[in-house]
Amino acid sequence: MSDFSPTRRNLLAGAAATTAGLALGPRLALAAPGARARPGAEPVRLFSNENRYGPCEGALRAIRESVHLSSRYTALDALQAFRQRVAEEEGVAPEQVLVTAGSLEALSAVAGQYALGGGGVVCSELTFPALPEYAETLGGKVTRVPLDANLAHDLDAMEARVGPGTKLVSVCNPNNPTGTIVDAKRLRDFCESVSPRATVLVDEVYLHYLEPSPANSMVDLVRAGRNVIVVRSFSKIHGLAGMRVGYALAQPDVVKRLFQWRMALPNPLSIAAARASLDDKQFVPRMRKLTQEARRITSAVLDELGLKYVAGHGNFMWISLGADQLDLPARLAPHGFHVATVPSNPIPANISALRLTLGTVEEMRAFGPALRATLKGRG
Repeated sequence: MSDFSPTRRNLLAGAAATTAGLALGPRLALAAPGARARPGAEPVRLFSNENRYGPCEGALRAIRESVHLSSRYTALDALQAFRQRVAEEEGVAPEQVLVTAGSLEALSAVAGQYALGGGGVVCSELTFPALPEYAETLGGKVTRVPLDANLAHDLDAMEARVGPGTKLVSVCNPNNPTGTIVDAKRLRDFCESVSPRATVLVDEVYLHYLEPSPANSMVDLVRAGRNVIVVRSFSKIHGLAGMRVGYALAQPDVVKRLFQWRMALPNPLSIAAARASLDDKQFVPRMRKLTQEARRITSAVLDELGLKYVAGHGNFMWISLGADQLDLPARLAPHGFHVATVPSNPIPANISALRLTLGTVEEMRAFGPALRATLKGRG
């Protein structure tokens, strides 16, 4: 794996990369969801960190069976049942669960609660920008701390910036867009040390791409009554980005305050789909293995082409680009691969990096020839 230092904090929701032919084992191939359209049938979106396999069959079935609820608001008993189900999953009380429209609503609510009126927010310089940008919009004073040499959160430097005016400290783990993680024990010690002085938010949207370990999550600190908020989403590994459902875990009084910042009503189809996805205990491990395979294939091609990158621990990779590669999105689009939201726009020179969303194993294999041809001047 190669590392590089980006030149700007702003996340580019783009991508680039891929393949060489490492075959899936029979059991993993059987575990994969149904075949998708071949590249070229429609543009393959390798940005936004969506799960290209889509939701599990149980979630799709729940959506189909709930279509008749599209004309209704979510029933209170259905929402309460979902909160209970999440609480059971996380080992917390239902009153410690705030259901939100994806993680974005949770992050916006947290920013509003702690930054309004000049509250101080400490976060990393290169991380998911929604919370700090919204905090600034509300008048918050945001302190951005550079990542360390490995492009991970520099917890020591972040703690050193916590002062009397600091209301919130935000850690995204795994970090978006670099995909790096911090040592679980070190993060837990950090939360224990900082939370008496400021609320600590841990964004765990990509946590399920890590091999499961109770130590990886900071939910145990919520259970222990600490001043910590954990945010999760069904948009990534669960494949429900378009359904907009996530949740925050915190102390009951914090949940009540965050509830006042809600900006959307729960979607009855989303609630049904998310609950069904929680019930499928095989889906997340399958997605994790398939993503690992896609990352391995991609890494092999990037190594072959001499590109520097951070392989990361989510469903994406952070890739450095040279000055002559900034138009890569536009050059790849004719091959049927969209690696940025607007492919015709070149990557700004002061960013010079792409965040690559990993597609299906089939898509990442097919993308290799296009990437080779484009970088070698044949596409």
